[in-house]
Amino acid sequence: MKPNPGGILQLDDIVGREPLIAYLQQALDQQSIVLVAERRIGKTHVLEKLRATAPAGWVMIKRDIGAVRTATEFVQYVMADLYPHLQAKTNFRNWLQGLGEQLGGVQIGPVKLPNFPHKQWKQVLGDTIAHLDDITTIERVIFLWDELPWMLEIIAKNNPQEAMELLDTLRALRQQHSKKIRMVFTGSLGLHHIVRSLKEQGYNNTPVNDMLSIEVAPLTLSDGASLVERLFIDNRLAAATPAVYEQTALAVDCIPFYIHHVVSALLKNPASLGSPLDMQTVSAVIEHGIHSSDNPWDLQHYEERTQAYYGLQRAQSLALLDSVAACVGHLSVAEAIRRAKAACPAVEQQQWIELLRLLERDHYFARDEDGKLGFKFTVVKRWWVWHRSLEMLQTGGAA
Repeated sequence: MKPNPGGILQLDDIVGREPLIAYLQQALDQQSIVLVAERRIGKTHVLEKLRATAPAGWVMIKRDIGAVRTATEFVQYVMADLYPHLQAKTNFRNWLQGLGEQLGGVQIGPVKLPNFPHKQWKQVLGDTIAHLDDITTIERVIFLWDELPWMLEIIAKNNPQEAMELLDTLRALRQQHSKKIRMVFTGSLGLHHIVRSLKEQGYNNTPVNDMLSIEVAPLTLSDGASLVERLFIDNRLAAATPAVYEQTALAVDCIPFYIHHVVSALLKNPASLGSPLDMQTVSAVIEHGIHSSDNPWDLQHYEERTQAYYGLQRAQSLALLDSVAACVGHLSVAEAIRRAKAACPAVEQQQWIELLRLLERDHYFARDEDGKLGFKFTVVKRWWVWHRSLEMLQTGGAA
């Protein structure tokens, strides 16, 4: 295996995900899923491996829809993605071909997608899904829609009502065709932000309360260490002691993206090939990845996205993030808010509580067994402290 930070891995190089894949398959037998994860955690690779290991009778259709701009365009891609999986002669294929010939349209792959009137997208999508019930050779169709929240955000900027209707239509279709179809939503932007924004514009529904939320976590320490070891061995790097594998994985939160970056950086230094690597050498590479002004690990994103995520509450969110990042240990909720109030004294207590909840859902914070707050990922915390020049403080005494 060659290090490939940020690239598309071969299926055999996607390691440590077998238990999650098995759980996802078991869950999909019953219901649809919202797959949540921090960016760079490996969710796209999980989808690829899930699709590659689909049980017999299941058709898994994966598409990145982050750049789709309208509900009509989304429906056209759904139709195009289904077409190759259909038998040569079915009512569905005949119907789809007839629409394309009747209405005209754009050619995508083997099918001419109809340019149906914009207002008809719900009817066309409903008819498309309904035709799947006639295909007895397929037990289940699973749509794996990556970056669905980005699509909804794009649609909502131009037409909030259309975004609301699309969410409601997809929910209705899951209910109406519960034996045949499943949907998997995932993306680097949390769907809760989109729903929250739509609710501010009058949306009152709960569009994914029928779906199971499953988080893609980092690798286990054992799997993370095994990945480090395999990358070392396959690339002729020697470790001073076996402990280097586990210590390296732990230092980057067992996240494959960072592990690949570390090995890639080691290979750029010819000295790495000449003698066994100790943890001091590896740590220097990790420090450079976190602290470099070139931002090779794309950590700047964690600060930049606060503008889009929290809008008018950005100052408060930064104050909370600073207060928790600057703590040597974990902070109680009360102490985190007390410290953040120094920067934003006029904010009410309930607003702080709600913002903390959002920061947890966006994978900035995680609570320990006592309910105290800390950064979920040490890599992000180390970058945050360095980037924002924070002075580290001991944990306060507030409960």
